[in-house]
Amino acid sequence: MYARLLPGYGFPVGLDIADKHAHIPAWLTNAYSKLIRHHLGVSLQQGKISDAGMRRITLAPPKTGAPYGTRVAAVNGDGNEIGGVVLPELAVPLATHTGWNLRHADIGGAEQLLVFAGATLPFAKTRHERAASADPRPAVAERYGSRDDYLRRVRTAARILVEDGYLLEEDVEPSLAFAARMWEAWA
Repeated sequence: MYARLLPGYGFPVGLDIADKHAHIPAWLTNAYSKLIRHHLGVSLQQGKISDAGMRRITLAPPKTGAPYGTRVAAVNGDGNEIGGVVLPELAVPLATHTGWNLRHADIGGAEQLLVFAGATLPFAKTRHERAASADPRPAVAERYGSRDDYLRRVRTAARILVEDGYLLEEDVEPSLAFAARMWEAWA
């Protein structure tokens, strides 16, 4: 079974992760993920796929083809995903959060994704810091008037999830505690 790309929740064919996140300074370099096509044999290329065929490579070493783009979820202006259940840390963000990351050159495979090893890219604290780094994302101080304002918004986002049946009432306070820790770390 294959995942379905829903309208508005993914990138069009050919749009790379770098295109969507390039506006976040010092985050992506020219070495972004380009997966290479591998031709492993006639049975896979002609649609004759069976369990036995999947376990048999008929062309070794495989021939390499043109690279193809990597798909990740569609994101908003902050670089946070817009599909699915939007948790409080995404509804009232202090950072860009991804569910993937690029491999560091020191561990090899610099152009490969580290799937399920996400990245957190905190916003600048002030407008001055944001301007100095050319970060187009509004700074924390531009978004929220104070810590109390931020936590009030987090509580509202959590309450909406409770009302919609996506968060348990008992998880509102832990969500606020988590938000308070993020504020202390990044604001």
